[in-house]
Amino acid sequence: MTAVVVPFQIFLITQSTFYTGLISGVEFIFIFFSSLLGGVLADRFEKRKILIWAEIGLSIVPLGFAVNALFANPNIWVIFILAAIASFLGGIHRPALEALTPRLVPQSEIAKISALSPMRHILTTILSPMIGGFAMVAIGAFYTYLFDAVSFFISLLFLLGVNYKKLEGNEAERPPKSIVGEIVEGYRYIKSRKEIFGSYASDFIVMVLCNPVALYPALAAAFQKEESVGMLYAFPSLGAFLMTLTSRWTLSCRRYGVFIISAAALWSLSLTFVGLVPSFNWILVGLLCAGCFDMVSGVFRMTLWNETIPESIRGRIAGFEMLSYMSGPLLGNALLGFLADVIGIQVALFLGSGV
Repeated sequence: MTAVVVPFQIFLITQSTFYTGLISGVEFIFIFFSSLLGGVLADRFEKRKILIWAEIGLSIVPLGFAVNALFANPNIWVIFILAAIASFLGGIHRPALEALTPRLVPQSEIAKISALSPMRHILTTILSPMIGGFAMVAIGAFYTYLFDAVSFFISLLFLLGVNYKKLEGNEAERPPKSIVGEIVEGYRYIKSRKEIFGSYASDFIVMVLCNPVALYPALAAAFQKEESVGMLYAFPSLGAFLMTLTSRWTLSCRRYGVFIISAAALWSLSLTFVGLVPSFNWILVGLLCAGCFDMVSGVFRMTLWNETIPESIRGRIAGFEMLSYMSGPLLGNALLGFLADVIGIQVALFLGSGV
């Protein structure tokens, strides 16, 4: 919900897609460093403890957003600072989470988990954007941020239920290295695995050139559909959800690279469609298709990653993976936010996806 309310609130304050995109640029800077650091920490220390401390921090940040929202004129720089902190903590949190997940299931179940694990993300990104968009209009940012803070405390209760001590091979002994040395080791491993590097590169490129998230508040306003802004956030996730429901066919596929590249191309074509159509409803259809193809790519990238990367380096590779799939969207938001301010919303989206 915060992912919806923050850019919506910034757009209401500034009426500028430039500032709406700029916050993604700020988030990128902090997530760039923290995701690499988080990968090293995930390989060095107990992953569950890292997750707990990160989520405690992430539960406090929405409280700061909520206090700022109480003022008649919320301070935009407070929003930027809190978003930067949340991005930094997210970069610490995500590598530990992704590196821990494959340890919770047998090797034979990895492909199934890769197809089903996005469900946790999809369900929240279908329901919460719609709730967040509606709540922003109906009850305001304060109560929406407050509910988000409560959700992190609920998440902590589930995380505390993971019996980490029963997992085999808890922490492998490794010769101590500097943080930079361990990051370099992770980079060298990725460089030696061309299929993994290629999967990251394809995702990064399409997201930098045609990620529409920063444009959603302005796009809803352009069609006089401000109350429906949550649907713009939710429909890509709905497409991803529909793909996940029918994802059994992915278990018999082995040419992962072909599906990753094809899905990336179809994502771009779907957003080209969004940039051309004159109807809000058709825009939703284009976003639905884009989400479906994005999930096809995500399932095969996750399966490739979980099946082949050794435990001793998994945290650092998760950090690089997060950097690839988060930096592309964040930089894409900043780029399209700037272009939309200059040449218009749908024109910017059309040009980005066409490239």
